[in-house]
Amino acid sequence: MRCVVATLVGAAVLVPAVAWACGGGGGDSGGGDSGSSGGGDSGSSSGGSDYSSSSSQSTPACVDTSDVHGYRECTDFGAWRARRSAVAIEIGLVASSVDLTGLTASGAIDHDGSMYTYRVVGEDLGGRVAAQGLALRTLMHGRTWYGGLESSFARLSVEERVEAMEPRTTLTTRALGSSTALLVVGNRLWLDRTFGSALPPVSLAAEVAGGVRFTSIEAESETGVCITTDRTHHGAPVVEARLRADWWISPSASLGAWTGTDVIARTPSIGLVFSSHLRAFDGTR
Repeated sequence: MRCVVATLVGAAVLVPAVAWACGGGGGDSGGGDSGSSGGGDSGSSSGGSDYSSSSSQSTPACVDTSDVHGYRECTDFGAWRARRSAVAIEIGLVASSVDLTGLTASGAIDHDGSMYTYRVVGEDLGGRVAAQGLALRTLMHGRTWYGGLESSFARLSVEERVEAMEPRTTLTTRALGSSTALLVVGNRLWLDRTFGSALPPVSLAAEVAGGVRFTSIEAESETGVCITTDRTHHGAPVVEARLRADWWISPSASLGAWTGTDVIARTPSIGLVFSSHLRAFDGTR
């Protein structure tokens, strides 16, 4: 009986203490509890408000760089966010017409002390000839404007020209190929942004490429078993005006085609290009 009474008395003492610790209490201690609770809540609320304010001013970890859902750029843990440059690397197949009119190749060939000179003009090699090859472009893009460098190497479709120079001596001349080094500047627009979002991700561009084209001419002289070769290289200015269209198969890759004209020689050119972009949509969407 004494144990039961002691247990009940202990429970009566512990219950108010536990209730007070949890924020509750009896009616006669309500004023103290409400003041304590109010002060605690006010302090907590103020602290939470300060934390929210400081959090809202911090830089977000992930930022949308385009309107395509699911493509976001996020910083690595503990690292500063590095902004990628809008650089595109392109490789393409090119075909053009090269004007050899006005080109003159000349030189001297020596066969064991027997020397003679030769002279070949572009009209003898076919005048305007077809060229097929590869082009490599590196471009830096802005919001609408872009620029960069282009180099290409092409094989010329030219028949050899054979003529007799001396008794038992023949001279064969041929155009080996051409190479170009160009500076490219262009302006681009997006079809879906200009004419409606229902259109596919296709961009159109107008560009100008200017630089120089080098053409290599080879003269091969044969006397019996003795063969002597002489090569010359000829440069000519190039200024091409082009129109281009690109279909974006992903935010970092596109397939394009261009058509253009050399405004100096009045010769056409076309190209098919695959582009790899270091930044999604070159940072324009």
